[in-house]
Amino acid sequence: MSSAPHLLDRLATLTSIRDLELLEFSLLKTVHELFRPEQVTMVKYDDHGEIKFTMRYGHDGCHESLRTKKDQPELLSALRMVRKLKTPYHTKLVNGNNLSAYPIIDFQSLSVCVVIESRRPGSTNDVKIIQGLLQIYRNFCHLLEDAQRDQLTGLLNRKTFDESIQRIIGMSTSLMPSHQQENDRRKHDDGESHYWLGLVDIDDFKRVNDTLGHIYGDEVLLLVSQIMRDSFRESDLLFRFGGEEFVIVTENLDIEGARTAFERFRFAIESFNFPQVGQVTISFGAVKVDSGDVVHAVLDKADKALYHAKQNGKNQVCFYDLLLAKGVIEAPKTTLNQDIELF
Repeated sequence: MSSAPHLLDRLATLTSIRDLELLEFSLLKTVHELFRPEQVTMVKYDDHGEIKFTMRYGHDGCHESLRTKKDQPELLSALRMVRKLKTPYHTKLVNGNNLSAYPIIDFQSLSVCVVIESRRPGSTNDVKIIQGLLQIYRNFCHLLEDAQRDQLTGLLNRKTFDESIQRIIGMSTSLMPSHQQENDRRKHDDGESHYWLGLVDIDDFKRVNDTLGHIYGDEVLLLVSQIMRDSFRESDLLFRFGGEEFVIVTENLDIEGARTAFERFRFAIESFNFPQVGQVTISFGAVKVDSGDVVHAVLDKADKALYHAKQNGKNQVCFYDLLLAKGVIEAPKTTLNQDIELF
């Protein structure tokens, strides 16, 4: 097999990756380089078959979208068949190309499928190689999920937060230079928006543990995490930061959009009747995340806003920038060497 050395190189690259987004990109690129289809697309969709995310790799590079592809009836039809059959589905398109859809994995709330459009039908050997690559992706998804999740709540853990927030604010360096070059050329279909970080603390949680015991405390943590999942979008990042603290990173156009999202979650917790505990409330410290920010500075701002919320009635969402503008909290002290401050 003349392509065997190249295939082994791509496998070595795939098995060295520990970042899910990078793994998905590398998988699509590998399939495209090996078989030269017109395009290969990873599709993530919910239990109703509604597409929530697509990543497409073609001759024009890589493109991502969070929009539902309602204007692609043939793709939607293939997904319906995959959901029904639970096996790979192959069909002929009206343009004469061949379409193959491969179901891969079911996450907690989304399923993943890879769709390949090519001019010629794949040989039996090609199909076996593709299925082997998808099996590698499936195995690594399980490994990454286990490593990135908090064991009690199933939310992303603190270690994953550190990696994610650095990537968000542009501090991290890509594991693969070639991926970084491609990533710079990606086209996002959605309009400009900003990231907002919410640091969340369960009010009076120690009292629950002290009066009812840690079993009920753990139940509160589990229920809070489930309500959190129900309150935010799949694209939002939800972390258990440690103990009774959580972090939410959401993408919104402005502060009002972020406030609406955070308040929706706060109200859902306030309105829920926790077994044996009754009412539980949470306090928020929120801050806008800008490219080039320093991680500890972002967390420090969120923590100051959270402290203000806790000291002034609890059960509320406080934004750092608004508190700063009102003069309620002091601005961080600047130093002559702040540009080179490391810790």
